[in-house]
Amino acid sequence: MTHVVAREYDLLVRGAVPSEAGVHGLPPESFDALRRFLQQPVDGHKGREEVVARPTSRGTLPALRLQQWVGVLRTPDGTTVEILPKTHERTDELDSARTAQSRALLMRMLSAGGDNYRAALPADLDSANMPLFEVVLRYALEVLRTAIRRGVPHTYQTVQEERIGLRGRLDMPRQLRQPAHRAHLLHVAYDEFLPDRPETRLARLTLERIARLTGRSDSRRLARELLFSLADVPASRDIRRDLSHWKLERGYAHFAPVLDICRLILSELNPLTAGSDSRVTAVLFDMNRVYEAYVAAQLRLQQPGWQIHTQVKGTGLGSFESPSSGKARDVFALRPDLIIEIPDQPVIIADTKWKRLKSDRAFPHGVSNADAYQMLAYSEAFQSGAGPKRLWLLYPALPGIEGELPEIKLLGERRLQIMTVNLNQEPIGFSPPLGYSTSQTLGHDH
Repeated sequence: MTHVVAREYDLLVRGAVPSEAGVHGLPPESFDALRRFLQQPVDGHKGREEVVARPTSRGTLPALRLQQWVGVLRTPDGTTVEILPKTHERTDELDSARTAQSRALLMRMLSAGGDNYRAALPADLDSANMPLFEVVLRYALEVLRTAIRRGVPHTYQTVQEERIGLRGRLDMPRQLRQPAHRAHLLHVAYDEFLPDRPETRLARLTLERIARLTGRSDSRRLARELLFSLADVPASRDIRRDLSHWKLERGYAHFAPVLDICRLILSELNPLTAGSDSRVTAVLFDMNRVYEAYVAAQLRLQQPGWQIHTQVKGTGLGSFESPSSGKARDVFALRPDLIIEIPDQPVIIADTKWKRLKSDRAFPHGVSNADAYQMLAYSEAFQSGAGPKRLWLLYPALPGIEGELPEIKLLGERRLQIMTVNLNQEPIGFSPPLGYSTSQTLGHDH
């Protein structure tokens, strides 16, 4: 079976191609399955911009240009395409060391920004050298194991049965209809504390599916051990209904992380795309969102006294009066990545940019005009009052662009600071640049 390791924005080509960095040939059947799957709009997003890959060509051969999505894809014939985050170094070649580094980076960012991947993997498990598909399955298993070991949710359920002795209460309507030859048996109803409930049914079906999907014997063995703990629970037969009825009491709050795991696995490992009939199995993550969540989580960790809000909605750059209703309506919606409130300081607007700065160009190193205009619009909408207004653009660190970067004076009293995040350091070292007495680089070495 074919296993391809690619990076964001690499090229997938139908058929065999000469070895070249960033270009990967796929068997025709596998390519055709992926082409149908990857060009569908991402669920919850609109427009052509949100497809996972765009059609193109390489010479006479059809090709797909990957976008900012990372993860793993598996076609029905067993071909696996693993898409890793691009590094912000100049080399695009992937060797075993860089592959392991990219896998470790992705899982570290996911674990910081999402509950699904906060479970600890066994210390003897070399996740950096495991295929990403198996890493995701193992994280799911570890979340399930942690939840099940802390207690399987139970609930009281009414049991109706026919028995010799009386238990609970007698079901008189059914007993009166009892035929004479069964008059010695009693129809009873009683409440029993059982683990059969929507949450546990979904967990069991998830474990069964992981046991089928994984190719690792240790993961398969762990799945079977956990299935034994749910031996009295039937697998879910109506996933949508059980998901809609998911409701945990206070004593079972530890089972809450299982919900996202069940959604991930029971949606055929395809939570972000919709309408596919290609039977491609996929786990996909938008690196723009992963990077934003990672930076926000690290800032909260480093600066517990700060209030950090993400993706604040409800504000537009303009408004107009609707002719039909006569009410004012916002237009040109604004949604900054981060709004940072620091005690005794003006509010800071920050935007995370999963882009590569250009170290071979003079300052501001290729920052686009559109990004600067966007920050001006954010400032106008979210930073009211007199005084200086701080704006940050947060880019991944790049060799050749280190240390303090000059402050850019914008219209009014606005100050734009370009900052970098060192993704190879955990946690990111952060010194607020408000007084400019320390480094203005996220992730610098202290």
